[in-house]
Amino acid sequence: MNDTSDSSIERPRKQPEDGTDWRALGRLLQQIQNQLIHRDQLPRYGDDYYAESLRRLLTDSRCGFITTAEHQRLVDLHTQVDRRNLQDANRRAREARARYATASRKIRAELAGWLRRVANDRTVPSRYRREGVLLAADWLDPASSASPYPSTRSTGASPQPPPPLDPHLLQALRDAGGREGRLAGGWWQQHALTGRTRAEREGVARTVLDGIDSGDDAVLAGLPCFDVAGYDADRYQAHRPAGAPDWSDLAAHERALVIDAVRDGFTEAVRDDVAARCHTILHSDPAGEGEGVRR
Repeated sequence: MNDTSDSSIERPRKQPEDGTDWRALGRLLQQIQNQLIHRDQLPRYGDDYYAESLRRLLTDSRCGFITTAEHQRLVDLHTQVDRRNLQDANRRAREARARYATASRKIRAELAGWLRRVANDRTVPSRYRREGVLLAADWLDPASSASPYPSTRSTGASPQPPPPLDPHLLQALRDAGGREGRLAGGWWQQHALTGRTRAEREGVARTVLDGIDSGDDAVLAGLPCFDVAGYDADRYQAHRPAGAPDWSDLAAHERALVIDAVRDGFTEAVRDDVAARCHTILHSDPAGEGEGVRR
């Protein structure tokens, strides 16, 4: 097929905003069509002619297009890189949270120790206020109870703090909370995303990811929360490893540590699992959206 275009027609001198040289592609298409008409042994007509013209154009390395299969391969590679980056970011976040928890426990213990040292019948004459200060110290540092309350008038020996709870037990409880948190992440996806269009799912995923990264209270409040009030002996029995003490054998401050461990594991797992699901939604490639994808 020959070029029958009128050379006297003024053509735009600027390239389109996307940077594609459409005139060059047009010339290439004309060359392909000329070859089909004048050189190919097999004559083609109608849809077959135009289909073969487009196939040769889009598969030519000079046109700048890639196939859907090649595009999917590139998307998969980027998804793997993003997944590794997400895992690395989650690991760093867990390490940061662990450092924060360690520093927080140290600060609470130091503050509680100071309250216990200064709260006596000389600095706080009122017994009830003094007991309130010591109760606050117990709340800050439950591992070292201030009861019975010391007094400068007391001649007895200072009470010894109770032994700390087994760290292996606390880690097992964190792991149990993490398992429940990952299950809750699946429930969140069903509740928040099922039945929505792809655009709506992507919008929710971006909002949730931004909220998790920035610590947005409104977003975090929409994620599954650990039921502190519902944690009882039955749930502890299901979580505790073999050889761990019974719920009834735990002191009040030990039960608080147990609940904190399960809650920390649950909350961390929920955020990590929901973030991973949101990343998957944003980086998944919808099927059946065209045969060619522009580079």
